[in-house]
Amino acid sequence: MAQTGTALTRATGKRAMYVWLPNFAMTLARLKRPRLAKRREPLALLEKHGTVRRIAALDGPAIEAGLYLHQPLADALAVCPKLVTADADPAAEADARAALALWAQRYTPATAPAPSGLWLDITGCAHLVGDEDELADDLLGRLEARGIPARAAIAPTFGAAFALAHHAERYVIAGDFAAARDAPPPLSRQATLFESDEDRRVEAGLAALLAPLPVERLRIAPETASVLRKLGLYTIGDVMPLPRASLARRFPDLLPQLDKALGRADEAIDFLREPTPWLERLRFAEPLAAPEDIERVTRALLDMLCRRLERERHGGLTFEVSFFRADGGVEGQTVTTALPCRDQARVMRLFREKLPLIDPGFGIDSAMIFASRVEPLEARQSNILRKVQGEASLEDLAALIDGIESRFGEGRVYRFAPRESHMPERAVARLPALGEAAAAFAVAETPRLAAEEKDAVPFALCEARGAIPELRSWDAGSQDYSGASLSPQKGEAIAATRAPSQPVLPSHAAHKSETPSRQPEIALSRGKAGPKSRRGPKQPAAEPSPWALLPERPVRLFTRPHPIDVTAALPDAPPMLFRWRKVVHRIVRADGPERIASEWWRALRDEDREVRDYYRVESAHGMRFWVYREGEYGGERPPRWYLHGVFA
Repeated sequence: MAQTGTALTRATGKRAMYVWLPNFAMTLARLKRPRLAKRREPLALLEKHGTVRRIAALDGPAIEAGLYLHQPLADALAVCPKLVTADADPAAEADARAALALWAQRYTPATAPAPSGLWLDITGCAHLVGDEDELADDLLGRLEARGIPARAAIAPTFGAAFALAHHAERYVIAGDFAAARDAPPPLSRQATLFESDEDRRVEAGLAALLAPLPVERLRIAPETASVLRKLGLYTIGDVMPLPRASLARRFPDLLPQLDKALGRADEAIDFLREPTPWLERLRFAEPLAAPEDIERVTRALLDMLCRRLERERHGGLTFEVSFFRADGGVEGQTVTTALPCRDQARVMRLFREKLPLIDPGFGIDSAMIFASRVEPLEARQSNILRKVQGEASLEDLAALIDGIESRFGEGRVYRFAPRESHMPERAVARLPALGEAAAAFAVAETPRLAAEEKDAVPFALCEARGAIPELRSWDAGSQDYSGASLSPQKGEAIAATRAPSQPVLPSHAAHKSETPSRQPEIALSRGKAGPKSRRGPKQPAAEPSPWALLPERPVRLFTRPHPIDVTAALPDAPPMLFRWRKVVHRIVRADGPERIASEWWRALRDEDREVRDYYRVESAHGMRFWVYREGEYGGERPPRWYLHGVFA
């Protein structure tokens, strides 16, 4: 919706449908409880309000007896002693409406349950059945055959369809006012918000239809409707001529609902599936049940949809096929593609693995296929030389990815891309294997995930290439750790005393850029290489590669760091030992600390204020870990230790 000044620009041609299920709670109770259906006495469904049981639904005989909704049960029994009661089940009623909304997808993918009925967006879908009259008649006929009374209305807006459905004998269809060539009469004392002639005709046509209806049909609060009636405003036509400023000030919920009904504002409907015009449907004279028939129908539907996508120069990313059974059930399957596709054979290969999962039940009487995600796809000239030479193209890679994800699940194939953050868990983003950025990023080779660690993420793009260097070490046996014990509290360090004759632990200051273990090229150039060459001046050392300049990162990085219990010397020594998953690991080599801080804007918002000091440590069993201490000793709160990844 685009707005310029006070003028509103809106695309016309929308067709909304509302199916009203009058007294659906009572209908459902009689359908699910046969003993209630056989009773001829007045029937009421009860709900509990505190300690008082009140009437939630009534049938016809109970209404004729003078009972009303929300009446206390004691008063109702005094008026009608023969009243039969049962407990209301709002949860079952909501589930039944949701099931009906799913069943109604045989007419359009965009359906949603409403408090007293069903919403359907049938824009561009009526031709699949014939026309709007045939669609409404077929839908109501199927509901009535199952013992569910219903009324319906089709209009340019959902608000108008809701109001008209409550006053229809069976169904009402509001014409396409935008196509009418005769100019509608202007609305008295009210300036239209639309700037196009088509939208003005729609607004005036809806105003004429809704004017004689009661104000309650605008879906306003009962208190608002009661006040309007006391003021002598009984119909929607009585409200429309009033100044908008006065209505907005006096009745805040009235004006938004009026604008929705007249098409001035959008109606937010939470559909089970997003509306899409890319759909095809087939209906069968006899129910189908054979697997080969289901595959043949899917191929025919897909062929029609792909031909249409080709004409419109679009490609689908998500294809969904739904089979509607004769008993009211719905069976469906979904496939996705890495790149926009309209190749019928390629998409059919993906469906072929999932069609055996379809349960036809007592037979399938209709089927529908639609593309819920569609993007423009221009035709391209293929490279015949590449095919002759056996080179793979981006389309070939996309077909491989589609096959893998179809078998193992959507999103199981992905790639990594760097992000602007120093924090390890935010430094790498997981993206779809192919997509909009496929041309910008190459598919990089990444370490595999650990089978035993499901929350581990390969540190793909930040891992230094080459072998993991040797860690700076000390003689663990020469240290006196007798005074140190495992911390009783998580993350609490223990100060260990050391005799003067004992060797000093290695420095744990920040890494220097030319540490031999981190700079293999420089280390080789500065090592002992034998006698000096006499052929010329000494050649300068080769520049290290960019990857060698980065600190080493673990092969597997945990998505969430694991808290560990640590024993460490104060104030900034590496761990002597730590306990992880009830196993104690004694450290024999360590390197660090490497300080990593969060982005400054996160620190300003009190997010990740604590700095982290990372250590690369090796246990006595040869296992290498990446641990860090969050916070410093002597700070506002005691530091905590975490395990963030493993090297091998």
